[in-house]
Amino acid sequence: MKFSIIIPSYNQHEYIEETLKSALEMKEVSKTMGAELEILLFDSESDNKVQRVIETYASRIDYLEIRKDAGQYDAINKGIQKCTGDYWTWLNTDDTLDKEGFIKMVKILQQETSIDYIYGGVDYIDYESKHMRTFNSYKIDRETLTRKVPGIFQQGSFFRKEFTNKIGLLRPFNCCFDYEYVLRCLSNHAKMYVCDFKVANFRQHKVSKTGSLTPTFIREQLIISKEYGRKTWDFLTWFSNLRLLKHKLFPR
Repeated sequence: MKFSIIIPSYNQHEYIEETLKSALEMKEVSKTMGAELEILLFDSESDNKVQRVIETYASRIDYLEIRKDAGQYDAINKGIQKCTGDYWTWLNTDDTLDKEGFIKMVKILQQETSIDYIYGGVDYIDYESKHMRTFNSYKIDRETLTRKVPGIFQQGSFFRKEFTNKIGLLRPFNCCFDYEYVLRCLSNHAKMYVCDFKVANFRQHKVSKTGSLTPTFIREQLIISKEYGRKTWDFLTWFSNLRLLKHKLFPR
């Protein structure tokens, strides 16, 4: 069995080395489990600090492309088209995978190769990699995601390539392409597996998309959820608009 980790990169010199070390550790772990793992890095012409880090690890990266892209979704799409793993994921350059969680996940997929979409819990860490809080995984469904809470577990999610070949690439959203993609998986009856353990670390800091582009997230969630069935009277509708009003009145 083979796994692919796609890394979209742009100007995060503070964290990219830790991300690359995490991916490379999973590559070594895979070998001990009779599996393979490839790392594909797509950098959108980052600054010199990032380039120096990339140069240090370039010989251990299976595919490296340094070229201006149309955004994070575009870099990931390049990886989806290029990767050769049975399962793939993307790892942002400020996040990391959990070693023990990855090992458990690989064992599950080696035993059940028909799983289309698998994910687990996520720890939130700060800019110093210190633990902030834990989000335990639970089973998500289309109705909840579109009408109540648009929360997904992107970090550490793996998708079966044979399945995703049928549903296409990420759509050109600035922030919520992952939310739409998960909804598309569910709408196409993906065989889902929810791990009852942590699989990744999500870094929360001031310049991350989640930390700095909240209004954009909300607007895109409203657009996407409407496409997938959200109604004007649903909880997500009025709560999201209330959040937008709050950000308009009290901008950060």
